[in-house]
Amino acid sequence: MNKEEYYLENYIKPCTEVSELFPQEIGDDCAVIRSSSDLLVSTDSSIEGVHFPANLNPYYIAYRSIAIAASDILAMGSYPDGYLLSITHPKPSDKWFDDFSKGICAFNNEHNVKLIGGDLSKGHLNICVTIFGAAKQNIIKRSGAKENDDIYISNTLGLGAAGHKSFLGDDMSMPNQYMKPELITEEVIYKLNELINAAIDVSDGLLLDLKRICKLSEKGAALSVPKQAICNDYEDLVAGDDYVLLFTANEKNHEQIAALLPDSKIIGKITKEKKLRVSNSNGKEINFDAFGWDSFKT
Repeated sequence: MNKEEYYLENYIKPCTEVSELFPQEIGDDCAVIRSSSDLLVSTDSSIEGVHFPANLNPYYIAYRSIAIAASDILAMGSYPDGYLLSITHPKPSDKWFDDFSKGICAFNNEHNVKLIGGDLSKGHLNICVTIFGAAKQNIIKRSGAKENDDIYISNTLGLGAAGHKSFLGDDMSMPNQYMKPELITEEVIYKLNELINAAIDVSDGLLLDLKRICKLSEKGAALSVPKQAICNDYEDLVAGDDYVLLFTANEKNHEQIAALLPDSKIIGKITKEKKLRVSNSNGKEINFDAFGWDSFKT
């Protein structure tokens, strides 16, 4: 048995599971997805030194890599069912794969998703997750924001940046939104699906991600961000790595949304004017040098 087969058989295959939707055991050239409805599909790559620190425990590398891919399915108003996992590793070992596989199984068990296949090769450490979810009849898109919609975040901003800072300071206390992102539950996202008009997960920074909604919706936004919406300071608006849901909804749905997401906050309004204006709770305008994170920036 070569090394690729050894690590796959001993550490990755035990994390897989067949189901009615995914009836094929891994080992063939392709996974089989049995579906009569539309599927949502998203791919995320997590690269060492870019998306996670080189010394991050493999348990958290696995959990984080799958969670940030799953967050894209939630942003479309649905929930993940299964995923493909491709791993590129320079020097694999039993210890690394043992910890990594525990992270896989922890995410699978907590979110009831299935690992259905993937690939393993040698190279710079890179975790690529291709994730699938059955689309609901109402597919939430970035282009759906309406004028006068309330703008929400599902939880406090800046927890990702705070978690990263804690990690760098050797504070491993949990929960940590950076290392182990907490996602909206399946029950909540399905109920939320009928109440919201547009959504995106906050990965690259709230302002940058909000600009993406505004661009596709051909609208603008006026933000008035209360202090209780941020963890540290207003730099949390551009920090990224939060994986909370940023969404818009008609103001008539506020009570239902608040009941579903008690930690959510309204941070502004969608406007007809195609500009993004940001002010603090006292009405003072806030300016930023950058709107979010750019992995290609040198």
